Amino acid sequence: MRLSFILPIYNVSKWLGRCIASIRNQGLPPSDYEIIAVNDGSTDDSMQVLEEFMAREAQSGVDTAPIVIVNQPNRGLSAARNAGFKKAKGNYVWWIDSDDTLEACFAPRLLERAEKERLDVLCFGLNLVDEEAGTSSKFGITDKTNGRTVKGEEFMLNCQMPAAAWAAIYRRGFVERYGLKFYEGIFHEDQEFTPRAYFLARRIAFEDVAVYNFYQRENSILKSKNPKKTQDLLLICQRLWDFAMEQTQIESAIRYTFVNRVSFLFSQALSNLCRCGLN
Repeated sequence: MRLSFILPIYNVSKWLGRCIASIRNQGLPPSDYEIIAVNDGSTDDSMQVLEEFMAREAQSGVDTAPIVIVNQPNRGLSAARNAGFKKAKGNYVWWIDSDDTLEACFAPRLLERAEKERLDVLCFGLNLVDEEAGTSSKFGITDKTNGRTVKGEEFMLNCQMPAAAWAAIYRRGFVERYGLKFYEGIFHEDQEFTPRAYFLARRIAFEDVAVYNFYQRENSILKSKNPKKTQDLLLICQRLWDFAMEQTQIESAIRYTFVNRVSFLFSQALSNLCRCGLN
């Protein structure tokens, strides 16, 4: 199997069907992929939506890739992503947020390049979608590698990717080799996972196509006011700092990149602290 889509599900009944439909619309043969749906203790009708979606597919008689359901008590996005990865059989994995969508028919192109160039990670662009306004715009990513396959250190110095796990497909063997996992129980888990993954990649590249539709919402976790976010951001700062200091062969330029990221996250922690009125 070539690709596993890992789809955490928690109270997303409004958007879930749309997300799965966009995965089905990638133009991949059913034997090439699977969808791993991790029910993270949803309390709404998300699972009913999923079951009805699967029932309609079964009634249609059309051959489709399997949807593997994993049920667990609510443990958060990181735990759901980790649980989905444990079930994955694809050579590559793609973590997707279930309230977002994919542009049609890009997965074959991404897989072909990743396989041909034996990539650990293949990154790509995204669209910022304002659902309320009904608008979409391509997010600007500066890539000074010109799309070349490079080592992780060079990539981090020359490609300004957002720290989002869904903005790349990852070779499963690479993730397993380094024991990469999402830190559980925190907000902003991508900020802790992604820099480490990019740095460790021996073969990583950027494909300049806007594949992922990231929906902007006022009540999203990213925009919410929560004192715990400050604590979690400070934890991520510490973990990234420790990681950078542990790399004894690291060049000063890439170490500075990690320091810059830590500085940015620290400023975000202070900003969140002020927004929560705890200054």
